[in-house]
Amino acid sequence: MNSVRKNLVMSVLSGILLSIPFLLPHTGLILLFAFVPLLWMEYAFTVNGTKGCWKYYALTFVIWNGLTVFWVCYSTLPGGIFAILGNAFQMFVVFAAFRRVKKWLLRKGKTDVPAYIFLAVLWIAWEFFYFDAEISFPWLVLGNGFATNVSLIQWYEVTGTLGGSLWVWIVNLLVFFIFRENITKRKLILLATCIFVPIIFSIIRFVTYKEPDNPVEVVIVQPNIDPWKEKYSTMPQEEQDRKILKLAREKITSSTDYVIAPETSVHEIILGNYHSSPSVLQYRQLVEDYPGAAFIFGANTIGFYPATVKKPTPSSRRYQDRWYEVYNSALQLDTSDRIQFYHKSKLVVGSEKMPYIDIFPFIEKLSLNLGGTTGTLGTQTERTVFLKTGSRAATGVAICYESIYGEFFTGYVKNGANFMTVITNDGWWRNTPGYRQHVSYASLRAIETRRSIAHSANTGISALINQKGVRIIQTRWWEPDALKGIINMNDSLTFYVKYGDYTGRISVIIMLLIGLYSLICALPFRKKG
Repeated sequence: MNSVRKNLVMSVLSGILLSIPFLLPHTGLILLFAFVPLLWMEYAFTVNGTKGCWKYYALTFVIWNGLTVFWVCYSTLPGGIFAILGNAFQMFVVFAAFRRVKKWLLRKGKTDVPAYIFLAVLWIAWEFFYFDAEISFPWLVLGNGFATNVSLIQWYEVTGTLGGSLWVWIVNLLVFFIFRENITKRKLILLATCIFVPIIFSIIRFVTYKEPDNPVEVVIVQPNIDPWKEKYSTMPQEEQDRKILKLAREKITSSTDYVIAPETSVHEIILGNYHSSPSVLQYRQLVEDYPGAAFIFGANTIGFYPATVKKPTPSSRRYQDRWYEVYNSALQLDTSDRIQFYHKSKLVVGSEKMPYIDIFPFIEKLSLNLGGTTGTLGTQTERTVFLKTGSRAATGVAICYESIYGEFFTGYVKNGANFMTVITNDGWWRNTPGYRQHVSYASLRAIETRRSIAHSANTGISALINQKGVRIIQTRWWEPDALKGIINMNDSLTFYVKYGDYTGRISVIIMLLIGLYSLICALPFRKKG
């Protein structure tokens, strides 16, 4: 096999191996070896002193992103292409920086081991920063690849998903070094320890973990209203309300604590006076008929600012002499007169948010229309927790995309949520891996926070998830349905909830130290004479 063909095989193989855990359930352990072909190919270029390695690892990342997030193209072709190529480019930059650091170290005759450590911590630091970037799509964080292997990653309650990313890099680098150098018994023992100790600890934790006995009865509604053909066009809001309420009434009883309907159940904009909305009035009737239940649902809402000349926020819009913002919101009704609400704060770039509009206002005009409102939506700084009248139950509501952000998700728990709700509309992507990946990521949040999760999707998979990340009951794809089940509340805080993505912060420090050291090695110091 000639070198070009061999390099192609290696790069394609890594791309496929990296993709499999995001596509096929229970295959996460493949990630522990997925980078090895790519690392081996890169090393061959170093040994041979040849150039052009960049095009092969660029190919790896395009394959990985293309196979795993192609489904974004079903909602927006330009957005899907941008997601695939944008993600791949960032991964490419990480490897390009690693190659440069490695070159600087080898130029001074240093060992290349620090360069590979730099690669690992740089990758994790990039994932860490990607969570809060203006353009953020951290769908393929390496630790997410274990989302369907929940019995093997119970230690995420300590490390979060970035701990899984660290595990991936440690094992991949150990395998690479073992095969690059002499294979010894000591090295094999070290490798086995790094693989099996986390797994054994996790299985023990999985078997022995006992949830607090604090039950709430939840009814989840999956109305299955086609977002392309019905929800925002042919089906009136009154008909959608009737469908949601019919499904809810099929399962609700006097012992039900919560009824949960999906994101934008009410797609018609609700003005600041929520009590006057026809949909809210209908939903309130359900609560009055079953006063022990609270009703959580998604809606498009508007909030007004006092009349001012200056634009109050980058996302605010003008109406006559007033400014207003449009929100993707979650609302809760109960037997009290108050309506609690939370506004989605991690927005989907391109449809709910245009980046850098405070610097480049004209970008706002490029916003995609996926039904309902368009343009950048308003957000809020705090993670609101909904309290239930006459109960100690408290739930945070993550709206759609927000459930993939681990440290962000802990904000609800820190504010008192003793169980969590995710409401979403996953029908934009058709029957593709997108909705399956999304619901599986909720299992990661359950483990990290030890909070049971009620996951309500308009179309997709709705599920009740226990504190070990196991789906105890779920719906089928593209079927109207309602689920009823018991989940437990929990008031304790995990290590991860308390300290967040400390793995990422430590990685940033190590990355800077090694980067500085390599830069010093690259400086052309001259001897005095």
